Amino acid sequence: MKYGFLGPLGTFSHSAAAYFAGSEQLVPYPSIYKALSAVNDGEADFAVVPVENSTEGSVNATIDALIFDFSLFIDAQLNMPIEEGLFAKTKLELSEIKKVLSHPQALAQCAVFIRENLPEAEVISVASTSEAMRVVANSDEPIAAIGNKFSAPLYGLETLRERIQDSNKNFTRFALVRKDAPKEAGERTKTTVSFSVSNEPGCLFKILSIFSIYDVNMTKLISRPMRDKPEEYVFFVDLENDDLKDIADALTMVKRKTSFYKLLGSYNIYDLR
Repeated sequence: MKYGFLGPLGTFSHSAAAYFAGSEQLVPYPSIYKALSAVNDGEADFAVVPVENSTEGSVNATIDALIFDFSLFIDAQLNMPIEEGLFAKTKLELSEIKKVLSHPQALAQCAVFIRENLPEAEVISVASTSEAMRVVANSDEPIAAIGNKFSAPLYGLETLRERIQDSNKNFTRFALVRKDAPKEAGERTKTTVSFSVSNEPGCLFKILSIFSIYDVNMTKLISRPMRDKPEEYVFFVDLENDDLKDIADALTMVKRKTSFYKLLGSYNIYDLR
């Protein structure tokens, strides 16, 4: 089995993929799209991709790819605590650091620390936390990376500060994605669907009322712009599977009443917090 993830080695996605993969093969990809594409094309059996961070919100690259680009299914969700650290090639005083690099989400999650402790440093966004580590490891400048302590030894970096994230309750939801809907029986705790409705007064309300009638609890509702259709939107919805018959009946009605409908998965949640 091959498990793809957002690379390079040492990203938080790598850690999440290792949780699911065990001793199976882990394969890094340069983007979320590439990791999902590998599953779609049969190059990998699964992909592990971030869906939402508790501080910064939804990861739109993942959500858009699942809605518009691929016919893939979420097989499981992992809630993983995110602890950010500050790393450099050699021991540095914070006042010596001229640049700080990381993924945009990681930079946002550590905004208060950066503002208060690195006020003169240039903040630079890169493709991943591990890419930030790689750049720092290959530079002789007084620069630092924000990222996962799991990856620091891979790049031979020194730890300057630990747990610099603004919230100690910071965590990311990762999705384990596969090409075919799971065939094994058994109850699953969460369902995710996507749909769009006509751009007319009350249409969305009517759909949401269906969930209320069947006592189905929505835990997430976001909208994304419909591609090539300005001012039209598609909705991404998470539902709790409290009663499997009720949710099945509700979704049957939703499918009938929507102009676009896509089941993205029914799955269990694993929580490491």
